[in-house]
Amino acid sequence: MTAYLKGAEPFEFTGSRASVLVLHGFTGTTQSMRYLGEELHRRFGFSVLGPCLPGHGTSPDEMEKTDYRDWVGAAEDALRDLASRGDPVFVTGLSMGGMLTLGLAAQFGDLLSGIAPINAIAGVNDGGLAEVVMTRNMPERVPGIGSDIKAAGVEELAYAEVPTACLRSVYLAQAAIGDILHKVVCPTLVIQSREDHVVHPDNAYRIMRKINAVDRRLLWLEESYHVATLDNDKAFIAQQIGAFVDGILARAE
Repeated sequence: MTAYLKGAEPFEFTGSRASVLVLHGFTGTTQSMRYLGEELHRRFGFSVLGPCLPGHGTSPDEMEKTDYRDWVGAAEDALRDLASRGDPVFVTGLSMGGMLTLGLAAQFGDLLSGIAPINAIAGVNDGGLAEVVMTRNMPERVPGIGSDIKAAGVEELAYAEVPTACLRSVYLAQAAIGDILHKVVCPTLVIQSREDHVVHPDNAYRIMRKINAVDRRLLWLEESYHVATLDNDKAFIAQQIGAFVDGILARAE
């Protein structure tokens, strides 16, 4: 069994009417998504599954053994698990989790009733990742990217250092998923912080331009940075995603 850091454990809440898969970000853990999962279950009654992606929630040494194929594969497995249970399935994710959310919608749209990517990376970058990919003698580890949070005293459970090989891997994955956004046709609620120091906010515009969902909405966050699910807008996010899911369920009845 995987020895997770305290607070990084996978979680699951059994409910009814809909199942929601919640996916955390790159180098982060389920800690960043637990509040959202709890609120979707408590306030709306949905079943919620929050996996901890391979190499996350343990140590950078363990992360170094993984790449995008492991993270994508774990997300696919979780989606198929929820789909097999019979209720309509929705996916939401933060940052890389948002990227994975878009990838699932592009490849397995028949299994999904809607998605809500949050501060998702989808092919628009400020050049920092490209430098890591292209620099020949980059060190094996670079400083972490966690805890971009506006609210005072709130910390994200994330690695203090990141394996460079994993950064190269996530760069490849975001470029690939960015190129298949046109395959996303399910209802989509794009949530983006106006001030985000990790993922460029223009990713939200790119997602909105590229996807082919008839029902696509863009929601801006005014009081949160990148890790919005732990920030000042966390309750607002939970309410908006819950209402988004409720609305789709109501139209299907």
